[in-house]
This record gives sequence, C-alpha cells and structure tokens, in this order.
Amino acid sequence: EYLALRLVNGNGCAGRLEVFYNGTWGSVCSNRMSQVTAITVCKHLKCGDGGEIMEDFQYGSGSGPTWLDHIECMEQHNSLWKCQSDPWNPQSCDNRAEETHISCTGRKEATSPATFAECPNSTSCSGREKLRVIGGEDECSGRVEIWHQGSWGTVCDDSWDMADANVVCRQLGCGSALSALSEAAFGEGTGPIWLEKVHCKGTELSLWDCPAKALFGKNCDHKEDAAVNCSGYSPLGHPILYLLLLYFHSDPPRRPATDSTRISMPTILCIVLGALLCLVLAILAGQIRNARAQQR
Repeated sequence: EYLALRLVNGNGCAGRLEVFYNGTWGSVCSNRMSQVTAITVCKHLKCGDGGEIMEDFQYGSGSGPTWLDHIECMEQHNSLWKCQSDPWNPQSCDNRAEETHISCTGRKEATSPATFAECPNSTSCSGREKLRVIGGEDECSGRVEIWHQGSWGTVCDDSWDMADANVVCRQLGCGSALSALSEAAFGEGTGPIWLEKVHCKGTELSLWDCPAKALFGKNCDHKEDAAVNCSGYSPLGHPILYLLLLYFHSDPPRRPATDSTRISMPTILCIVLGALLCLVLAILAGQIRNARAQQR
C-alpha cells in the first residue's frame, strides 16, 4: 500500500524507473514525460538536480505491473508524489517499450544501513517509536508524523477528528486529545505524506490499527498536515489499566451465561477490593489495640 521509488539495473541514480505500490514494484510509462519530470525523479532520489530520459533502453525491461502513465511534474516539484498523473493501473503501458529509463547527474551519498531501516533509530523498535509529533510546545503537541520506508512523513487531515487524535495521544503516552487540528496548525512538514482518510474509532491502542488510505501526493499537500494537542499526562498509560477501562466502557459480550462465565470481572474486582479493605481495617484495629495497651 505504501509508496517508494527506485531506479533499477543501474547504479542507483540511473536505471529503469519503478514505483512500489499495493505491495508490488512496477514500472512507469514514459508517455508525455518531460525532462522536468526526469529532474524531479532525480531530486526525489537525492541523485542531483539534473537528469534526462534515456532512449536506448539499456536498463532492460520490467516484468511486473506498469503502474503509472502520463506523469507531469512542474519545476517547483521536488517529489514525484506531488506530480499529476493518470490513476493507478497495473496495465498503464501498452507495451514494455514505453517504460521509463532515467539517468541522473548526481550520485547517492553513502548512507548507513539504518538510513533505510524499518526503524528510525535502531534495528528493532516499537510502534511508539514510529510515531511522533513535531512543532508544538512539547512532545505531546504538534504535527503528526509516522516513520515508513526510511523516512518521516506526515498525515493528511482529510477526515481527521478527535477519535484519530485520541489514538495518537494514547500511543504516545500523552493522555487524551484536547484537540484534533488540521491545515498545518503546527507548520508544514516536508517529505512524503504517508496517509490520508484515517478512520479510528478512538478505542484502538495504536494508529496502525486504524483503517486508512495510502496516499499518492497529488491528493493532498503539506498545507493539510494533521496535528494534535494532547493533555500531556496519561494516568492510564499502562496497557492493562487501559484494557480494564475499555471493558467497563464497552458493551458486554452478548453470549449466554455458563457456569464458567457467571462470575464477571466486576464481581472479581469487588472481591479483591473488599479483601484489601478488610486487610487495611485489620491492620488499623491492631494498631489501635497496641496503642491502648501501651496507655495502660
């Protein structure tokens, strides 16, 4: 579902252009493609500020889908996702001779393996570390950004609401949401816009559990970056406590009572709390007896 871009069968800055969409790498058709679009590809890949479309097809033919056609970029674009194109179609090209081959003037700078790793700071990480808010007064308010395909990207504010913001705040350990903000309230981000039309119910433990649509950048720009303002403290930060909260605030399971299910969770909690209260009262009674004995 998520998007990525590469040049294959060359040196990384020259080759056949491919995009990753819907779980599969596929080619891009060259119809209507101009040198401006080739330059945009090179900038997107950090392969310099110049490039050209190659006509000799020296980088071979692809074997997967041909995802895009009629891509038209403008000089101000620095990412292919911001350019206009036809809709996604696995058979965009009439034949393999229409596939795009590009050669850029620059070369990729040497990068460590972690640069394109699944996690921003290490080889393994939690969902919490793939989510952040930027531009606010603290770590609990700001523009929402998620880590994917080796880079931080933003979330489009289409359908962004309090339910979505609550999930983000909870995942960050920042309590509940005070507001769900739109239109780049904490400034415009840079890089990809990874998601749009996020539809959380508000009870999810993670943003990754919410339905959403992977975004091709022409439908949204950074003026529409989503943001949150969280309360900043979560007394229910522990997952077990949060699950208990969900239990008491959600509809009980609609199933017949059996011998093994007649003792409900509230009953068990009452028994435990009652036992603790009795223990406290017993300790207090003992201390009172000791005090009276000493007075005699």
